[in-house]
Amino acid sequence: MKAKIQNLIHSQIFSNLIYFIILLNAILIGVETFYSTPLVSLVQNIILSIYVVELILRFIGRYSNQEYFEDNWNYFDIFVVVISFIPFAGSLAVLRSFRVIRVLRAVRAVPELRLISSVLLKSIRSLSYTGIFFGIFIYIYGVMGVMLFKFKDYAGSAYEAANNGYPDPYGSLSESYFTLFRLLTGEDWTDLRYILLKYSDYSSFTITTYHVSWMILSGFLLINLVVGAIINNYDQVMKEEKKKQEEDIQNSPNANRIK
Repeated sequence: MKAKIQNLIHSQIFSNLIYFIILLNAILIGVETFYSTPLVSLVQNIILSIYVVELILRFIGRYSNQEYFEDNWNYFDIFVVVISFIPFAGSLAVLRSFRVIRVLRAVRAVPELRLISSVLLKSIRSLSYTGIFFGIFIYIYGVMGVMLFKFKDYAGSAYEAANNGYPDPYGSLSESYFTLFRLLTGEDWTDLRYILLKYSDYSSFTITTYHVSWMILSGFLLINLVVGAIINNYDQVMKEEKKKQEEDIQNSPNANRIK
């Protein structure tokens, strides 16, 4: 019985069925945002039931308890199913939007997406020191921005009008952080410089050096560090995935029968 379930959950027909169910689920979640009928709700409940059946089949068809519980995707499937049964009422109604997480099941269903997500998760864990390095520099530049460019009488000034009435870009440390993040995205950073050239007491050299050096540091050096780490982790995940596939082939029922 267990061997039959294993053959079923690893078959192409079963995988294609789950692909279709996930795709249908994703479409209906979008449809429900502007049009909902009892039929749509019924189909969603049927899809949820299929998810539950799939979860049970995967547990029964596991090769071992260790193999099942070492796979983080199984925890994700359990989380998706459990959260779908929580009654979202009262203050918990905001959690209703969490149902859209079911769309992420497509990541597990498609091997290529699963590989990419593994690379991203591994990269996030390995980028902790890069994050600390970035945090140090954004703190330094944030403090420098407040000390250099904070406008004393900002409210009602021409500088505020030039900034469309928005808060002083360097009026506080938190606002300075946001401004630096805005510069990192390339959002109107030259306009910010030109406005400062017009209203700040500091020289063009100081203003330009501050902003250009931040753009070079954050937009080129730090991003290249992140890209390099992701590429390195991609190679590691590919090797781990290849090793896991070889182990799955060795542990499969067919391999045992051959032996």
